[in-house]
Amino acid sequence: MMNPGDQITVHMYDARVSGGGHAFEVVINDLTTGKTGYMQASAANGFANTSILTCNGTPFNFQPEYATAAKANIVPWAALATNISTEFEIGHFTPCTSVTSASTLTLGPGLTDTFYNTCNGPYEASAGGNSDGTRSVEPSDALCYPAGDTHGSLNSPPDLVAGCLDDFAQNGDLDFDGSSYWPEWPTGSQPTATLPGSFVQQLPTSGGKQYQQFFMQTDTALSESTCQANGTGCALPPPNAPGAFYPYWTRVTTPAAGAHGTASCTLEFGNVSTGAGVNDFGGFAQYGSDQQPSLGYPEFEGPVISNACT
Repeated sequence: MMNPGDQITVHMYDARVSGGGHAFEVVINDLTTGKTGYMQASAANGFANTSILTCNGTPFNFQPEYATAAKANIVPWAALATNISTEFEIGHFTPCTSVTSASTLTLGPGLTDTFYNTCNGPYEASAGGNSDGTRSVEPSDALCYPAGDTHGSLNSPPDLVAGCLDDFAQNGDLDFDGSSYWPEWPTGSQPTATLPGSFVQQLPTSGGKQYQQFFMQTDTALSESTCQANGTGCALPPPNAPGAFYPYWTRVTTPAAGAHGTASCTLEFGNVSTGAGVNDFGGFAQYGSDQQPSLGYPEFEGPVISNACT
């Protein structure tokens, strides 16, 4: 279990499997707590290759698809053209002042949980209840829960705030009125007594060396009700987002210490645009243009950028 503000390292590699062979393994070291956890995608751990014809699973050792991180070496079945990457799944939470319209979710025999369908509060009000003024984009805000909810017989720790997950009736915050799409992200790299810090990441390495190039991308347009097949209405921030904001990446360069030192870089995600050594790559513009003509679906990809910290 990690805590807000913990510093961690993540090691991903093709590891040996007990009894022979290799499988993909991820090791997380929490440098703050001293704890370590790992998972290996091996047959011995229950991983299986599932037949698309019968849904039967065959025990399988999963391994990296490619030996290098060339731009063309991507996961071909994913919405993003990704290989070695850091990815944020945003748009799944909207804070509320209160929640209404109760329903019951059955989780198993004798196991139920009361949830609510409607979020009431400034985020919803700013979007007029929905950004297009109707329920055509989002049939429901569910799953929603009030502050203090312990989820019935699940007896979980109480929810700290009232809010909605926005992914029960539809996949995500399709009217873009949740907290992900407002410029309320932390703007400092370090937390203070009253404010959190931004997400901060060292640039990834392979064999002790940083990658020479990188680029930014997002598949947000897949969720934009305004986005048409001809490319109109596909934009960042989303045209119907009341907060008129979309989070972006920033690289912060720390000058070299001493005559023979080397500069170091970190990545931040959210809304960091000012300060010494900050390069926000144009903010929203870093995601480039809609690639629907070449990919067949709306995805934004920015240009390949040389890593100045190699």
